[in-house]
Amino acid sequence: MNQTGWEPASGQLWWPWPLDEAGVAALQQQLSNRSLLGAYAGGVPQPGDSVVSVLLAVNPEQRAAVLDAVGKAVPGPDVAALVRGLSADLGAAVEIDGVEYEAPAPEAALELDVVPEPDDAEELAAPDAAELRTVLVGKFRREDLMMFGALNGVEVHLLGSAEGNAEGLAPGQRLVLIHGDAAPGLYNWPASAKPIVALMDLDGFRAVEAWLPGTRRDPDTSFWHAWEGPAKPFPSASRADAEALRLLGRIVHPEGPDPRRLGDVLGLEPGAVEGLQELMASPDEPGILARAGQLLELPPVAARLAEGTLQPDRVPGMETLPVQSIGKALLELASTPAEGRGPFAAWQRAVVARPGMLAGSAAAAATGAALLFRAAARRPASARLLRAGALGLVLQAAGDVALGGYLAYRRRR
Repeated sequence: MNQTGWEPASGQLWWPWPLDEAGVAALQQQLSNRSLLGAYAGGVPQPGDSVVSVLLAVNPEQRAAVLDAVGKAVPGPDVAALVRGLSADLGAAVEIDGVEYEAPAPEAALELDVVPEPDDAEELAAPDAAELRTVLVGKFRREDLMMFGALNGVEVHLLGSAEGNAEGLAPGQRLVLIHGDAAPGLYNWPASAKPIVALMDLDGFRAVEAWLPGTRRDPDTSFWHAWEGPAKPFPSASRADAEALRLLGRIVHPEGPDPRRLGDVLGLEPGAVEGLQELMASPDEPGILARAGQLLELPPVAARLAEGTLQPDRVPGMETLPVQSIGKALLELASTPAEGRGPFAAWQRAVVARPGMLAGSAAAAATGAALLFRAAARRPASARLLRAGALGLVLQAAGDVALGGYLAYRRRR
């Protein structure tokens, strides 16, 4: 089959505790039994691993490439079926090309010989969350960062203000450090925060990511690159023919990201873009995040924080936003002037500027609720619908009162 119809697809398998030698052997055997054409992204799995990254070839019909009896690459199972099968046979959570599945425990065929006792389970727990460090640089609102921390239960370390600072941040930019397994997907932040650049280090797995202005899921507006160890083919590759081996080579060494649009948006010099192109083809090594940050014209402190060679309490002016309740974070968001030109945004900005308007809004909502409750008593046929509307107005009135009180509190501070 012509290899031009195939595209690289990445995936991961997670286990709740590290694999032993039997688990690694079972993984190798399962991939061999399926004759999958692919590779381990970070080298052959070893005992002690709990996450294994893979690279596969997928055709436009979302079928994974397998090797037939003579070693040719042909369409195999669809990705969804492959994900479910691997999860059930290996007892892992599996994600391939955006398709995820985790088989319920009774369905999982692979289980440990000894189930950890409670005392042992603590020793076999996932690695310390602090091993994952993500540094973001963008025009983040403080309130959005507070909400992120509240939703994920993590502290957020923040550097920068509207005026910039001595660390080299531009006016309006903020540098954010997040520890732990909370993944700050760059597309989730408001458009006003773009461009966003991230440097990540997960126990030696280093990556750079950027999200640029434009359509949320348009790949031409995003940028991603990770430096991993050399990929190793699956055992089944030993019987692949020449054309299948060429396809495997294209999977293992896909074209790197094109940093030209990234350079245009960030205003980088042509030499910096060329340097990024060379860096994308470089092998992983300590200090590579510092080189990437320098080419992206990020403050030097960004890479040092990401690599863990500098702690946030050693950075002058860096503050820590403690974990807030979701209710408090919502009040902070509601108390921040909204962006945009719509009627809701205009009303919200007016309320923030003149909190007294909420008193009238709450009174009107309360009056409307009372009218609906009385109408429900007179009209049994529509009572359920009328009571639901009344309850909605009661909640609106309560929200207006709470927000008005919080705005008044902020003004008094």
